[in-house]
Amino acid sequence: MHTTYIIFFFIILFPRLGFIFLFPETGGDYEIYTTVAKNILNGCGVSLSDPLTNDCIPHFGGNHGPGYPFYISIIWSIFNYSDNAVRIIQSIIYSGAGIYLLYSTYVFTKNKKIILYLLFILALSPLLVAWPRYVQTETLAIAFTIFTLSELLFSLSEKKVRVISIALALTLATWIRLDNVFLTIPVAICCFYIHGVKKGFLYGASIACLLSLSWGIWTLRNISVKLPSLIPTNLIMPDGSRSPVGYLNWTKTWITHEYERPGALWGINRKNYLNISIPEYAYFSEKEKIKVNILLSDLKKLDQKPFPKHIDDEFKLLAKNKRENFPFKYWIENPIKRVYKMWANPFSSFGWPNEIPSVGLSHSERLVVAKGNFNILVHVIKKYPYRAISKATNAFYKFSLMVLFLYSLFYIFIKNKKGALNFLGLVSISYLLARTTFFSLNGYFETRYLATAIPFMEILVAFCIYDRFNQKFKKSF
Repeated sequence: MHTTYIIFFFIILFPRLGFIFLFPETGGDYEIYTTVAKNILNGCGVSLSDPLTNDCIPHFGGNHGPGYPFYISIIWSIFNYSDNAVRIIQSIIYSGAGIYLLYSTYVFTKNKKIILYLLFILALSPLLVAWPRYVQTETLAIAFTIFTLSELLFSLSEKKVRVISIALALTLATWIRLDNVFLTIPVAICCFYIHGVKKGFLYGASIACLLSLSWGIWTLRNISVKLPSLIPTNLIMPDGSRSPVGYLNWTKTWITHEYERPGALWGINRKNYLNISIPEYAYFSEKEKIKVNILLSDLKKLDQKPFPKHIDDEFKLLAKNKRENFPFKYWIENPIKRVYKMWANPFSSFGWPNEIPSVGLSHSERLVVAKGNFNILVHVIKKYPYRAISKATNAFYKFSLMVLFLYSLFYIFIKNKKGALNFLGLVSISYLLARTTFFSLNGYFETRYLATAIPFMEILVAFCIYDRFNQKFKKSF
């Protein structure tokens, strides 16, 4: 059995190594993560470096927490600043988490065949396999999500919540990406599912205390270095300057598609204000349009300089007025649009090297393509056939998975399934709803932020399909 798991480990690992060596990539957040990692290695702590003074400017540790820069710094210290070592080691960690899930599933079900279903998913899922080629958080975030899910299955097997190991899994997951805090919902369900309300609450509180221990220490650190907030809600830019919160809040009043973000936001990150472009539908009134155009005109005169506070304050006021005057659009209509565009976007790469080159294709054209303009779409397909086929394959798989996931929920709850299927259905739908709702209310979303939800969906579908067509497996439940 041990030899089998070793073979399974390499089956999961090899496809990821293929992407790493054939299509290595850094990712959009590479500069922040690696700058912080370099500063850690240079004795500057979790900080950014001011390019003018070389001062160490305290930072949260990346856009999502300190875990990933710490990880990079450890790997770099061992492998001489090798980005490929970062990619390979995170793939090894993912593969190890996959084996852990297979073992936990076997312990829980005592069924070898279901493991082959899960092995296929863990090794070859189009929505999971390509992320390791990036120096980004996705691979480790997915790995620790799988680790957490494995611990829940072990807890069900033992009929007792594994407090220490679950707390460790949650700590690792949240330090890599803070939004993995939503994994506490499946954990809470597990506590109540196994132990009932009163005892389950005690188990959940114990896990919460252990999880809060590391984050409490980190919060005290953030207070001591006078960061603008306790968690990364007010990010610090790559050059150490503060984010223009007012302007960012204003963009949240109209951005509903991730492909709208480049024109509005990418110029902010590098102070390339001349590259900012705002679509006509961003404005709710002619008065607002005139005001914004004046502000942007003044801003573009300050290209490569810090975002002025007085302009940011004006955008903050505009955002406040729009929220108050158009509450339905801000709180209901826009979030619904984001949900649809996150899950139904057929153009997301999910880590594959199939992005449409921006050379010869403007941001506005890319957005038009994403919205399904037929003429430009045909042009892009003819010009980039591989990318088109790759995106279509990923989209087909994602939509099929969504349909099968909904069928699985129907199969479980309508037919009143008990035991493990019921539990997996509860934790999967609760996690997806929580994560989707959060990002639907947030203007800073990308389809890749859904990556950690994919294992929940795929594992539930695998269990349900096997249960549906294998009578012997039903008895193990």
